[in-house]
Amino acid sequence: MKNGLTPSERLVNRLCTQSFLKLWTHPNPKGKHGKELCDCLIVCGPHIVIISVKDIEYRETNDEIGHKRWSKAAIEKSVNQIWGAERWIKNTNIIERKDGRKITLPDHDDRHYYRIMVALGGKGKVWLQWGELDHGFVHICDEYSIEVFFTALDTISDFIEFLDASESLIKSGVRLYFDGGGIEDLIALYIRHGRSFNIVPADQAQASMVILCENIWKDLKSSQEFESMKVDLEQSYIWDRLIELLSNDLLSDQMFDMHSKKVTDNELALVTMALEPRPNRAELAEAWMEFLQNPDLNSVARMIQGRTGHAYVFTTGSSDDRESRYQELTLRCLVVRGRLPNTHTVVGIATDRPGTSGKYSFDIVYLNISESAWTLENDQRVREIQECLEYFKNLGKG
Repeated sequence: MKNGLTPSERLVNRLCTQSFLKLWTHPNPKGKHGKELCDCLIVCGPHIVIISVKDIEYRETNDEIGHKRWSKAAIEKSVNQIWGAERWIKNTNIIERKDGRKITLPDHDDRHYYRIMVALGGKGKVWLQWGELDHGFVHICDEYSIEVFFTALDTISDFIEFLDASESLIKSGVRLYFDGGGIEDLIALYIRHGRSFNIVPADQAQASMVILCENIWKDLKSSQEFESMKVDLEQSYIWDRLIELLSNDLLSDQMFDMHSKKVTDNELALVTMALEPRPNRAELAEAWMEFLQNPDLNSVARMIQGRTGHAYVFTTGSSDDRESRYQELTLRCLVVRGRLPNTHTVVGIATDRPGTSGKYSFDIVYLNISESAWTLENDQRVREIQECLEYFKNLGKG
């Protein structure tokens, strides 16, 4: 097993951590007999992304021999590593990181696998085969597209939606040709068409061939449209920083269930937050900042809905009595679940109001109750909600 990351692996790890955040980015995890499983593994919610990195210098031979040598060293070995990693993952529930921390994988029936090759060193002189390769679909990027590939759609949900859309495009029978560019131009096409590949008017037949001209990405990046989009989403990165802050607490054992004194559903709460796409994060971040900066101290709670079926509750309270703060947050989440019947997951976040305490801490609540479970226990839930409302009324906060 290698002792450290290679420069190319460090690059991929940095880009993945930047986009998918460190709690879900796992460089060089351990596989069979403690050997390296793959170069980087992303596990967030049901999504498992297996990444293989090869940095092989292309040597020009002025014939096909140089191409074949490079492809065998970079592509074939990478594909074999990915397939081997996927086979092993399909037969396990827990993976150990290189630093010893355990990763609990999602239920087998819920898992969605994605395979990515990072093939560096080809200098743009070797045709990079991607798509259906023997055992499934493989995505590939090179030194010219790696930054765009991992950062243009920089949340796990946005990234996965692009991978799904590009797989569906190819599987539909559309032949894709790159005229001088690479996957960065495919990403630009996807973004320009409203994050989809519905590029043919509805009254026309489906395209059988798509030719991507060079510089589509460069043109998009330099456009006013792209600049405006970046400005609109700038505030969304506050949500990323909040997730990272909470992740740090989780990894340093400062966040725990007040009753069991153990980390329980906190990671599920963070996964819920991380699965929010970039536009949603902008709205959530705005609501979070408005709540914290509201000078009206009577405004002690805020509810906002996220992606379908999810809602968030923000509240404040002193770090001097975290147990009461945690209990109140739990009750407020229960109230929201009762008032929004189509919302099955509620995440609550509590902290000190800025300027009211010399120390700050966070508590987090994860509540997931399906519609069927809520219906079966409806009478009990109604009583609990009534007790919650009475509790808030007695506090003078209702």
